[in-house]
Amino acid sequence: MNDTPTLLLVIVIGVLVTAGVTLLLERSLTRILLGVVLLGNGVNLLILSAGGAAGGPPLLSLTPEGEMADPLPQAMILTAIVITLGVTAFLLAMAYRSWQLQGNDEVQDDAEDRRIATGGERRRLRQYIRAQKRALRQAIRAQRMELEAQIEAQDELEEAERAILREQIAQARRDLDERLEAADDKDRERIIFQADHAQAAALDEAKRRVREARKELAEHRRADREYERRLRRELRQRIRAQKRQLRASIRAERERLARAEDSDMQGVDY
Repeated sequence: MNDTPTLLLVIVIGVLVTAGVTLLLERSLTRILLGVVLLGNGVNLLILSAGGAAGGPPLLSLTPEGEMADPLPQAMILTAIVITLGVTAFLLAMAYRSWQLQGNDEVQDDAEDRRIATGGERRRLRQYIRAQKRALRQAIRAQRMELEAQIEAQDELEEAERAILREQIAQARRDLDERLEAADDKDRERIIFQADHAQAAALDEAKRRVREARKELAEHRRADREYERRLRRELRQRIRAQKRQLRASIRAERERLARAEDSDMQGVDY
């Protein structure tokens, strides 16, 4: 005997299971009922085909042991038929009651579940806003620390430049004193004039470097303030967008719940 199921039987099982699962995913109780019936029949055929080839009745007094059919798949199929019948009756009663109350057999969302889901969305939005604010504070704190480090580095650089300038001035004075001691009166006037001119040029150069450093530091501060304002503006825009989206979803959910309650009241009045 051939224990392998035919290709036609395999195709029928696949079509029944596919159609049953597809109908089970619908909102209509009638389609769900048809899906349960089709899925149950497909599973019964699958169990029957897995039980092997047909044989004699599994009775010791009538059929030899080698020719008996496997009784386990048959018992499982009978049990599945009874369970499918009970589920079918239950779904028929639910569909009929829904048609009496609402005029349709569609499964509605539970209002309390939707309220809980809406509350969860609000909590997630609050958590998102708090996380964004924490990230913004951390970014601002990091920017301020970086700016303070730049200010400290700039102060140290200015102090080092002042120390170098003082050392250069002291060295220039020592050189000037040595040259003045070795020169006559005419050369002394020329040397003093050149020294004053060189010292004034050095002071002007030092002041210019200090002004450039302060200007660069001021530009860094303006850039940091602009970056902070941009971060705050982007955060406010994201928060407003999230709040608008949440309000729209809550408004749509309230309208849907109101329509569902109106349909329930109409069904009860009917």
